[in-house]
Amino acid sequence: MFSHAAVAQPTWSAISISTTPANVPLVQAAVDTLLGSPAGKEFPGKLLLLAEVADGSNPATHSFIPLYKTAAQREAFVQKLQGDPAWNVFLAELTKVSQPVSTELYRTLKSWGEIVDTDHVWMGHAFKVNEAQAFLAAIEKFLASPTGKKFPGQVYLSVVVAGGITPVTHVISVGYDSEAEMEAWTTTRDASADWATFQKESRKAAEYLGGSLARELKSWGPATLSSLSGH
Repeated sequence: MFSHAAVAQPTWSAISISTTPANVPLVQAAVDTLLGSPAGKEFPGKLLLLAEVADGSNPATHSFIPLYKTAAQREAFVQKLQGDPAWNVFLAELTKVSQPVSTELYRTLKSWGEIVDTDHVWMGHAFKVNEAQAFLAAIEKFLASPTGKKFPGQVYLSVVVAGGITPVTHVISVGYDSEAEMEAWTTTRDASADWATFQKESRKAAEYLGGSLARELKSWGPATLSSLSGH
């Protein structure tokens, strides 16, 4: 899709569930037990648990986001974990306190900004892209502009590998320290000519399908976001 597509790239999933506020600690405890098991301790990536703040009619209340350096790394660990008794124990506990909603698989194409583990507010923007090279060029041009250089967070462009039958082909994930930081940046961004140019150019290459807001509750794993970013 892009010139560097042959290079092994980070991969991640969005595994969405529905649960109640009272059961969230039990969900976290189930993950603690799984990743504390001998098999779980071999987890090479990073796992985020996000609470959905605003996601429209989506019935999901929370999402697990496991991130890996490569698809091969993900496949090897998942296959090994699913063959371990600890996995069945985890599924049994999770079934008691939640219901599955959806699972999507993504590959990260590129990232920008300061990749840190202290950003806990995440916006996800979904697109139907028809000209991938032009869409990437529009993003890079904006982030290199005077306004784009003021961007305070971290941003990732990912392509959908498997997500069911939907029009979404790409997702832009944006991490912020807080909703206040996001609001301040959005105000600056929207008032700029650089953003107006990006809007005009990106609309020629992609259709914006909507956004969702989530907040990180907890993370697990030895890896840092910077080591998984694809920089």
